[in-house]
Amino acid sequence: MAQVPLQSLPNQSLPPGQLGQLSPGSLPAQMAPPVQTDPLANLRDIHIPGALEPWPPALGWWLLAAVAFLLIAFCVLWLFRWWRSKQYRREGIRSLEALLQNHTSEKQYLQDYSELLKRVALTNYPRDMVAHLTGEAWVKFLDTSSGTQEFSMGEGQVLIQGNYEPNPSINIDQLHLLGQHWIKKHKAVNASSQNHESHHAGNERDKMHNGDREGISL
Repeated sequence: MAQVPLQSLPNQSLPPGQLGQLSPGSLPAQMAPPVQTDPLANLRDIHIPGALEPWPPALGWWLLAAVAFLLIAFCVLWLFRWWRSKQYRREGIRSLEALLQNHTSEKQYLQDYSELLKRVALTNYPRDMVAHLTGEAWVKFLDTSSGTQEFSMGEGQVLIQGNYEPNPSINIDQLHLLGQHWIKKHKAVNASSQNHESHHAGNERDKMHNGDREGISL
């Protein structure tokens, strides 16, 4: 059967039996299948940003680095000052250990022991506060500055009169521990209160001397 050309078709609908006899070229334009297009053809390309340059850093990083540097410098300086402020204590402990190992007699140990504590005290306290202290005033200072009573009421009482005795009876091991405690734990003492205690102890000694003189005169 011959195919009916598109141009010869009248402007009317065809019977269903003749639709299968039409070739694709003979179909009208309005009845042709739509052309398939790529839906992604009109999309723009993705532009990948360039790699971030590690140098030079942003201003915020510079500020953060400066703050961190200042904090580290402050901590190092504080630690150094703290370590240096404890230097005389470490030297005092070493001297006390050497004294324990090298003493030849109890009397010599007691003299060197008292002188060592006085040197350590002069390192940390004003000279006019401790240099003149002796006897009861000296042991009272040692107790007050270390929060103990072992110098005035314990083994440390030997420092009051022991240096003037020819053969003092002392417990060297106990004195050594007491000296360690004082060197490690002593703290600042209010100068006015210490001067008052020294003055009071001096008055007591004057009263004792005056009483001795009166007893001799009688």
